[in-house]
Amino acid sequence: MIDVLPLFPQLDSSLIEVLSGLSPQQWNKDTICRKWKVKDIAAHLLDGAIRRLSIGRDGYKMAAIEVNKQEAILEYLNNLNAGWVSAYERVSPAILVSQLKTAQEELYLHFKELDPAANALFPVLWSGEEISENRFDIAREFTERWLHQQQIRQAVGANSLLIKQLYNPFLEICLKALPYHFKDLSSQVDTIISVQIVGDAGGVWSIVRREEKWEFTFSDRQPDTHIYIDQNIAWMLFSNGIDIHEASQYWQVIGDQNLGRHVLQMRSFMV
Repeated sequence: MIDVLPLFPQLDSSLIEVLSGLSPQQWNKDTICRKWKVKDIAAHLLDGAIRRLSIGRDGYKMAAIEVNKQEAILEYLNNLNAGWVSAYERVSPAILVSQLKTAQEELYLHFKELDPAANALFPVLWSGEEISENRFDIAREFTERWLHQQQIRQAVGANSLLIKQLYNPFLEICLKALPYHFKDLSSQVDTIISVQIVGDAGGVWSIVRREEKWEFTFSDRQPDTHIYIDQNIAWMLFSNGIDIHEASQYWQVIGDQNLGRHVLQMRSFMV
C-alpha cells in the first residue's frame, strides 16, 4: 500500500488556500456532488476530520447502531452527513475555514501517531476488506479529501488536482477496489483485464482470474480485455460523478466489452 501520509500537508494547505480566496457567490456554487454546494462540501470535510479525531484520538463512542448490510451503512452515513451539513448552513465561511484548518492539522498529527500495520477502527468496505490496516484507512481518507477538494475546485474554476504527485496516488488507491468489484463475475482462469488511465498522472493496473478469485498481476502477457480511461474523467467515474454513457468519448474497451464496461461501474467510495 502506497504511503500517502506525507502528502496530507500539501493537500490540506491547498484546500485552505482555495477556500480562503472564494467570493460569497463561489461558496454558493453547485457541484457535481449531488445536492451539495461548495460550502456544503467544505462543511462535510470538517465533519469527517472532527469525527475521526473524536472516535480515533479521543476514544469518544457514538451511539451504537446495528447495520450488517452496505445499503444500511450507506443510508446511516448519508443521514449523518446531511445532519452536519444542514447545521453548518448557519456558520460563516470564515469560521468554517478556520475550524477546518485546525481540524486538518490535528488529524494529520493523529495519523502520524498510528501504527501503519495495526488494525484500523473501520474497514475499507469498497475494497471488500472486513479488517483493514491503518495505512489503508489513511489512504482511504486521502482519496476522500482529494475527491472533495477536486469537486470544489471544479465548481469554482480553480486549478485542478490532476498533478501526478497527488493524482497518481489517488488512482492507485481507488483501483484497489478492482479485484473485489469483479468478485461475482466468472471468467476463464488466467483471464487478464488491464485498466490504463491515460495521462501524465496515469498508469496501468491489471487483474487476473485465479481459481477462486481475481487478484492483481504484473504479467507481461497481452490482456484479454484492455480499457483506456482518460485521466480527466477517471476520478468522476470512480466516485459516481459522471454517467458512463455521458463520458463515452473518454474511454475505450479493446476485447471483451462486458468485462471492460464492468470496470467503468467500479466505485471506490461509499456512494
